[in-house]
Amino acid sequence: MRARWIAVVSATLIAIAVALGVWLSGGEQEWHVARGALDADCNNSGANPDGSVQFMVMCPRSATSPDGRWKIVQTPAAGGEREIYDVRIEDASGRIIGSIPTLNDSMPFVLRWSPRRDWFLINHWLGSGLEQPRVFEITPSGVVEHRRHLDAGLAQAHRISPCLPIDKMEASGSGIKWSRDGRRLAWAYVTRPDMCVFYGDMSGPIPADQQWTPFLMISDVDTGAVVADSIRLLPDDGKWDFPADGPYADF
Repeated sequence: MRARWIAVVSATLIAIAVALGVWLSGGEQEWHVARGALDADCNNSGANPDGSVQFMVMCPRSATSPDGRWKIVQTPAAGGEREIYDVRIEDASGRIIGSIPTLNDSMPFVLRWSPRRDWFLINHWLGSGLEQPRVFEITPSGVVEHRRHLDAGLAQAHRISPCLPIDKMEASGSGIKWSRDGRRLAWAYVTRPDMCVFYGDMSGPIPADQQWTPFLMISDVDTGAVVADSIRLLPDDGKWDFPADGPYADF
């Protein structure tokens, strides 16, 4: 039992190290990615080498879409310890289109504009080594969130790793890429190793062929469907590169 506990703790620490940016998916060491509400170093905020933009509650900023039509604005925090602020969408004239829901929780997030007009992705840090890749569309009636890819991803995760809880979408969205047309999203499902040990649907030892396994997939952001032949199992050490064959040739 003690050996199993040590193994779980060690695996969890490795997962946290991966989440902190020691090794990010894609197979190479990259820039520091802010993790958690206590990160107050504004040097970690702003544009990243891959074109994404990192936002932090203590470092309010804005980011304009490549076509200049839209701007995401994080307002300065106010209200003392409550850190009241908003993350909203404005058009080119400064008119407010709407706010991005449930994003003002003091956690950092990374913005990735889609090649598809009026679409974008927010990789939202949830804490405890967990993230969530959230997809949004800007419409005449406001900002609409598309979540079907998250539901389908959770179903695939439970199929690949039956030990995972069926009612929790606790995944890492690292290793994210838009397809060239912006209609599909390649992303990695990488959750905490202890999810199977403490929160799983099984009792007793987990069979070797049913333990937690990270994987890469491609989602259709309109329907949420997982693209055929896109599921690729990933190594536990987080060192991998995006494939270039099959459905990944369009990324």
